[in-house]
Amino acid sequence: MKVHTSAFLINWFVLLYFVILFAERLQSMIRSCMDKNTRLFGNNFHAYVYIVTILSLTVFVFMLLIGNRYYLKALFTRDAAIHEQINYLMLSITVGVILIGGMVHTEYTIAPVQFISYGMLIVALIMKTASVSSEGSDRPLLWLSLAYLIAFSMAIPVVYHSDIPNAGLFHVVEAIVAVLLVAAFTYFTYLVFVGNAGNLFLIVPFVITVIGDVVVLAMRWKEKVNGFVLIFLVISSILWVIGKIVSVVQR
Repeated sequence: MKVHTSAFLINWFVLLYFVILFAERLQSMIRSCMDKNTRLFGNNFHAYVYIVTILSLTVFVFMLLIGNRYYLKALFTRDAAIHEQINYLMLSITVGVILIGGMVHTEYTIAPVQFISYGMLIVALIMKTASVSSEGSDRPLLWLSLAYLIAFSMAIPVVYHSDIPNAGLFHVVEAIVAVLLVAAFTYFTYLVFVGNAGNLFLIVPFVITVIGDVVVLAMRWKEKVNGFVLIFLVISSILWVIGKIVSVVQR
């Protein structure tokens, strides 16, 4: 038996996310190393973002090649027996591991390229949701969950350098918030891949998002307002409230 074409394409869109983001992060590292004015470990902030990027890319490669054997095989076949053996938990963790490296701002970061890579992953999530929806799942709540997930992903703050008073504390806070929200996004991604994302309106990730983003925004408010995170925090909050009401009503 062969899987549907959409299942085959979903794997390729995830691969495009991997390849594009890996290439963008790698070029940033290479150009930073070649730039004599860029000191990779010149201060605590640079040390953190470059160490995180190096670890993220290294662990990603090992996880992709060693822990995702059937996923890699499934890229070149529609054989259902191969696709059924894909470890979606491992694949989702691999998605999150490289995303951590994308959530830190290094020199020569090319944000538009990063957004293209995230777009590939979002397309994969949309296609998976569409395939589950066609199987008769609760469509309104399912698509609300996906919309919330996309907004949620955009509300994850990138770890930027700051010169505010107590900048060291700010960097620690934004790093913790970013890691926690990437972990939540990884879990949500896993639920989508296994077809169990009919209700992503969980309380704990939402509370962490609101508190974390508000603290990060407030601490840097006078220096620079992160309008992107603020907008998607509002959008994701509205979607969460709507989704929570719908999920309660449908019980």
